[in-house]
Formats: sequence, structure tokens, C-alpha cells
Amino acid sequence: MGSNEVAGLIAIAMSLIGFVTVWIKVGHDKGRTEELISTLKEELKESKSNIAEIKTKTHSLELRFTEFMGEIRAKFDFIKEAVSDLKPKGGNRAAKK
Repeated sequence: MGSNEVAGLIAIAMSLIGFVTVWIKVGHDKGRTEELISTLKEELKESKSNIAEIKTKTHSLELRFTEFMGEIRAKFDFIKEAVSDLKPKGGNRAAKK
């Protein structure tokens, strides 16, 4: 075997090693990408669940706030009516002076 043949065989061997390495790297990257996509899908699912829960809680708070404001308005109206129905004591004396 001549040095040219040995150099050719080394070049072929290095090319095959490089080719196999690239395919291993591609397979590894594909596996990591699929794992990342799976993780992101799970996180998205959890986020959607959290968003739905937050919407439910927000709606509940809105309802409770509306009820609370209704109660305050009713109490305020009652106080207004009670105050307007009050008659001043000793009003005649105050009016005469």
C-alpha cells in the first residue's frame, strides 16, 4: 500500500466518522427538540388551566363586589330616608328665635 492509498483510506474513514457523528448529533438534537416541545405543551396546558381558574375567580369577585355595592346602596338609601324622616326637636323654638 502506498502513502496515497493510506491517505485515501484515512480520508474515507474520517468522512464516515464525520457522517456518523452528524447523524448522531441530528438524532440527539431531534430527541431534545421533541422533549422540549413536549415540555412546552405541558406548560401551555397548565397555563390554560391557570387562566381559566383566574377567569372564574375574577368573575366570582365581580359578582361579590356587585352584591356588596348593592348592599351599600340599600343601606345608604335607608339612611337617607331615615334622616329625611327625622323631625327636628324643638323646631318651633329654633324657628322663633
